[in-house]
Amino acid sequence: MKDAVIGIIGGTGGMGRWFADLLHKEGYVVHVWGRKSAMGINDLIKLCNVLVISVPISVTAEMIKKVGPLLPEGSLLMDLTSLKREPVELMLSCSRADVIGCHPLFGPQLTDASGQNVVLCPARGSKWLPWLRSVLQKNGLVVMDKDPEEHDKMMAIVQVLNHLNTISLGLLLAATGIELAEINKLATPIFQTKVEIIKKVFTENPALYTDIIAQNPATLKMLDLYEKALADIRVLLQSGDGTQLKEAIEKAATKLF
Repeated sequence: MKDAVIGIIGGTGGMGRWFADLLHKEGYVVHVWGRKSAMGINDLIKLCNVLVISVPISVTAEMIKKVGPLLPEGSLLMDLTSLKREPVELMLSCSRADVIGCHPLFGPQLTDASGQNVVLCPARGSKWLPWLRSVLQKNGLVVMDKDPEEHDKMMAIVQVLNHLNTISLGLLLAATGIELAEINKLATPIFQTKVEIIKKVFTENPALYTDIIAQNPATLKMLDLYEKALADIRVLLQSGDGTQLKEAIEKAATKLF
């Protein structure tokens, strides 16, 4: 598919920029479009037979509805967002193009993504899937196919629960009223690592993480599980010596590891 010409909406930063760089390296013509681009979005679509949506989750649906009807049959419409069910359903309903949902399971800051995982959700057509899979695998990425709904359920654990834990710890640290500089004087290496993660989430792009949490349909279930886990820990600690909590941890360990 060396005749592929790719347009990336949101390709000026984040995962869109990463994907554009990857395709440039493979010798493809890539046009990136952002809010400040001189070229109109309709003109971008006329130039391309592959269109990639890589915008914040909160505006992904709006963008798909806008550009989906403009793509001809035989072209490819795909997205790079971290949720898959709604974007894939919208791409199918709004466009005649082939449709593939795509989620790289890493951040764009990686200089070498070889060995990292990428999820594909093939939804319509077979023309473009081998090409996309080949480009990714050629660059050392581990590609797996998943159903969009199954993907989102797993992301409720891998992303939502993970980020909820980070955000909770950050909010709790702020609620102590103790300056972080004072806390860090007695910090262990593991604690310092966690603080660096909190700093990244809280200061670099908090909207990214809040979108991931707010938009996943399984978030309320994860919140229920999180709250129950804390409540269970409180009950287990009522024994006074931590024995019951230790036993609960050991029991969970046999399930996990």
